Amino acid sequence: MVKSYFFNAQKLPDGSYDRTYNAESFSDWLKLIVGNGVFPNPSTNLQVEARTGFNIVVDSGSGWIDGHKMDNTIYYPLTLDGSDVLLDRIDRIIFYLDNVNRTMGIGVLKGTPADFPEPPALTRDDERMEYCLAEVAIGHQVTEITQADITDTRANTAICGWVAGLIEQVDTETLFIQWQTAYENAFAELESWEEAERAAFEEFIQHLTEDLKVDTYIQEYNKRVSLTSGDSVAIVLDMTGYTYSAEDVIDVFINGLYGKVGEDYTISVSGGAATVTLAMTLIAGTTEEIEVRVLKSLIGYRETT
Repeated sequence: MVKSYFFNAQKLPDGSYDRTYNAESFSDWLKLIVGNGVFPNPSTNLQVEARTGFNIVVDSGSGWIDGHKMDNTIYYPLTLDGSDVLLDRIDRIIFYLDNVNRTMGIGVLKGTPADFPEPPALTRDDERMEYCLAEVAIGHQVTEITQADITDTRANTAICGWVAGLIEQVDTETLFIQWQTAYENAFAELESWEEAERAAFEEFIQHLTEDLKVDTYIQEYNKRVSLTSGDSVAIVLDMTGYTYSAEDVIDVFINGLYGKVGEDYTISVSGGAATVTLAMTLIAGTTEEIEVRVLKSLIGYRETT
């Protein structure tokens, strides 16, 4: 059957109208134009945040499912069940469309405790549609949830996604998985590199002290700066008592994240002084917290008998 929308109704002689529409007519039309998910602006829309204990909140914001809109105007509080004694679990924080009760809301899908837990399945049928805002990892015997336990899944179009505009969402599922995998791989490589460097350094120190019969110690120097728009991205290592040496170990942390030399920053030396230059553009209205940490090995001869 062919249907067409929308036209002004005309009153018939019997008092009825020749064109009638209901909420379902509008939602069926709208869901063909606007994709499902969370509205992206501001970026905190329906973001899940940890509070004390097992309490969390869902930030204010709006969501869209099949032509229906949900507005959350305040922090929406939720309390998750406590941890298991032996097993871990993963809970999902969702927003949903309930066609049976003609409503939308926010809720929790509790996961099943297991040695290797999986998040609970989402329901998506004619009666109920669920979209996942975040996954919360609850370890066994933990007494509280921290923000580190919460994985924000709003950008993952496989289980949620952003409402990007007309017709469809921006497909970020592949990008989300790629970013997560790249992050995990980079973190594992960094841990492996640090372990290898630490072992090599300790072996070097052991041979040095045994062969030369000297005392060695590590002196740490730190410099912290807050950079805003208009500041220089060049940081001179002018810490009190510090003199640059090519053997020094220099680490740079950008907003708490470990920077990679050659990509995130470079080191140059002029007149015996070292300068760290960041590979970034400072944006107006934002502040970048930078920490430079230098480890210097100092050697002093010890008396022998």
